[in-house]
Amino acid sequence: GISMPILNPNSDDEIKEKIALANEAGVFALGVVIDSAGLPHLRQKGTSAGAKTVEQLCDLKACSKAPFVIKGVMSAKTALKAVEAGADAIIVSNHGGRVLPFTPSTAEVLPEIADAVKGQTKIIVDGGIRSGIDIFRALALGADAVMLCRPILVSWFGGGQQGIEVL
Repeated sequence: GISMPILNPNSDDEIKEKIALANEAGVFALGVVIDSAGLPHLRQKGTSAGAKTVEQLCDLKACSKAPFVIKGVMSAKTALKAVEAGADAIIVSNHGGRVLPFTPSTAEVLPEIADAVKGQTKIIVDGGIRSGIDIFRALALGADAVMLCRPILVSWFGGGQQGIEVL
């Protein structure tokens, strides 16, 4: 398969069950959201979702056959914890600011994170990327790769396959 599930279920046991399913499906990478994105919504459902310790992340990584990616990194401190946990990559993301309002942009925190990590893991950036120039800026600020979502979705809904090809 070519999907990369982002996991944020109730408990580590549930996450391990999801990882087992992802392993069976043969995903090319596995992502875990570590900043409790959507936590107010999840709390309303009575879940125990929350930030993960380095030890918990190491335990989850050990269950994955695919490269282990940690999403929601917004500080050098968190990036270093992800490196300590053995993350194959981190995703610098504020989830478009929708879930974590009043957070800095990813471009604001990216240089500090890149400086702290110093090549110990791959850095992917997500959020606010709307053009090729934004991609070059993110790479110049220290990202190894860039994720696009909103421009792709807008292009798809506006023009289907042709919209994507024109993008």
